[in-house]
Amino acid sequence: METETGRKPVPAGSPLERIVSGGASALALVRSMGIGRWLRMEREVLAQTVKVTGACVLGWWLAAYVLHLDLPVLVPIGVLLTVSATAYSTLVRGAQQVMAVVVGVAVATALVWLIGVNAVTLAVLVMAGLVVSRLLNLPAQNVQIPISALLVFALGSRYGFERLADVLLGAAIGIAANLLIAPPRHVDKAGKELCGLSAELGDLADDISRGLRDGWDAGMAREWLERARTLSQRLEDTEQAAEQAAESVRLSLRRSRYDRSLNQVAEAATCLDHACHQLRSLARGLVDLIAGVRGLPGERGADLPEALADELAALARVFRGFGHLQVGRGRREDLADLRAALEEGERHQKRLVTTFRQTRHAELGSLQGALLDACARIRHEFDPDSGPHTLAFPAHD
Repeated sequence: METETGRKPVPAGSPLERIVSGGASALALVRSMGIGRWLRMEREVLAQTVKVTGACVLGWWLAAYVLHLDLPVLVPIGVLLTVSATAYSTLVRGAQQVMAVVVGVAVATALVWLIGVNAVTLAVLVMAGLVVSRLLNLPAQNVQIPISALLVFALGSRYGFERLADVLLGAAIGIAANLLIAPPRHVDKAGKELCGLSAELGDLADDISRGLRDGWDAGMAREWLERARTLSQRLEDTEQAAEQAAESVRLSLRRSRYDRSLNQVAEAATCLDHACHQLRSLARGLVDLIAGVRGLPGERGADLPEALADELAALARVFRGFGHLQVGRGRREDLADLRAALEEGERHQKRLVTTFRQTRHAELGSLQGALLDACARIRHEFDPDSGPHTLAFPAHD
């Protein structure tokens, strides 16, 4: 069976491949959820986009028509550089931007006054800016210190003070927008990611079910295993999504009202990770079976009982139903469908037990037992009543 240490790094692919893959995943999610549910899920993203756009327009208007700055576009740039994923990180990033510009302007003004405008000054400014950025533990993408220094180098110290004013105004507007106007709550975003991954796991279970029913080979089994490994690695990112959701309510005045949702996101991520591990173990077993390793019969044992395909189809419904429950408050209909799929899977499991008992091949019997156990464990993980992750399900009064 596949173990946790058997994970392989998944190649990132070219930027174009990642764009195509992301678009395909988005379309698959829309098909799985339906337009209505998908639009409800994207409300938070749309609201944040409108808010940031409005903050940029307000910053430009203040700079151009109230303060009469020479380059009013720098203020909305300051807004974009400051606004971050959460209100808390926006505050941190705003402080970093201001500090970076202050340091860059100060260093550049001093060096230009001491050395003058020449190639040596340019080299020192860039090198010193990058070194100081690292010493101040600024994010790798934050190069405001050398950028501010170079702008002062090119346009003079007067511009440096104007840039500082622009950044201060942009940072202030960005912080105010994210703290006071619909602060981003990434609980919904984390739920969306969990829903998408759950749907992909359901697709994988469905594909394995159809393959076992219609005929499968070693190549198909290896592809199933690779897909399971890829999804397993992607599920590790959901832990970061859960952490970001917790951070997004850190400065909320009514933080306690999000406790139930935060617990659900964290527990749902753990539940999906465990279930994915079991599905990956099942795929690993099919690869071993068709390859004939460890004394297994190989292609002669590939004709598995139809009940296994039926159980995997039921598990696909379980995965999708669980994903739908992570969006918003979840619907009672989705919970009812998940329970029905669990009961259906249990009925197919009983049929499988009866069929597998007739096996006289020791190694094959051991593998069949592992397949049964993987299916049973997946159902147990998703049991909303007596499973280990009851907090992963929304509360319905």
